[in-house]
Amino acid sequence: MRFTTTALALAASALMASLAAAQDVPAGYPAGYADTIKAATTEGSLLIYTNMGQKNWQLVIEGFRAKYPGITVDILDVGSRESIERYLAESSTGVATADLIATASQPGWLDMQARGQIMDYASPEAGNWPDWSKPFPGLYTVSADPLVFAWSALNVPEDQRAHSFANFVELAQENKGAWANRVTTYSPISSPFGYVAHYYFVKHHGEEKAWAWLDALGALPLRMETTGGPQMEKVTSGEYVVSYFMSGITVWPRIDEAGRGQFLDWNYIEDGQPMMIRGIGIPKASAHPEAAKLMLDYILSEEGQIAFGKGGLTPARPGVQPGDGVRATYTSVVEEVGEENIIMLGYDPEMMEGYEAFQTRLRQSLGQ
Repeated sequence: MRFTTTALALAASALMASLAAAQDVPAGYPAGYADTIKAATTEGSLLIYTNMGQKNWQLVIEGFRAKYPGITVDILDVGSRESIERYLAESSTGVATADLIATASQPGWLDMQARGQIMDYASPEAGNWPDWSKPFPGLYTVSADPLVFAWSALNVPEDQRAHSFANFVELAQENKGAWANRVTTYSPISSPFGYVAHYYFVKHHGEEKAWAWLDALGALPLRMETTGGPQMEKVTSGEYVVSYFMSGITVWPRIDEAGRGQFLDWNYIEDGQPMMIRGIGIPKASAHPEAAKLMLDYILSEEGQIAFGKGGLTPARPGVQPGDGVRATYTSVVEEVGEENIIMLGYDPEMMEGYEAFQTRLRQSLGQ
């Protein structure tokens, strides 16, 4: 068969494109993944709703764009539950909406699952992740961030900065006069983050022990905040002596800031270390599902996890270790406190089904 020069050029161009696509397929992925890359490049863009900031995403986006330069990525930081509420409102009216959602909202993801709004995508990376990180078909995990003690180094001597909740409660009772209205945490009433942390804390330790501890803290009394920023400012200044269940990714940057390390200290909660997990999934109304698949797979890869770690999150992929800008990982926390002491803040439906009764008990304990 004879080919014209034009035909030969077109054939060569098609061959080169095919080879380039094949070369882009990550090691260990199925060969058919080249079709996903091609379709994603044709889509050309990706919109992510999230509760993580630009600093968290920067290296992830840079790494992704280096692999797939033909895809534009836009990030919209709209809060945790708001990421999902906005998607549900927009998708119900046919308005263009998120292609990928990455957020720490257990109630929100439970709602998405109940509505059948999570695309059942089987990532080629799924086999590298444990069952707890894949709670529903199509829902994966971005990070697992430890909730820690954040101490005022100005007010609490180093030998009194507890490493266990049991010891923390003992110290609070011994220092009741000095610590009254100076112990803080995320409000379980006004902050979904605080509610989820306290729910799993009680579930892990059992009602008798957990409620006795919380009753003792509530008797101080406590002062609670909706977000982490005010807690850290007041612990740094000495207005608060300690914050419990403070997100490690909020504490660590403050300690690293010039001059702040002398005012702040932190510890893991070694007799029950809560881990706040951030879910990620492709919503069914995604207009660019192939591009969303590429980004999801990149985030789940070791390279993507390290990029998020350098951006301030705690990589959840097993085996990823601290170092080179990554302060802590799920694996390193487990090695520190023991797997039996990990409290995974997951997606228990009873957390919302029993919401009113649990909130009433929390108000009774914590004086809200």
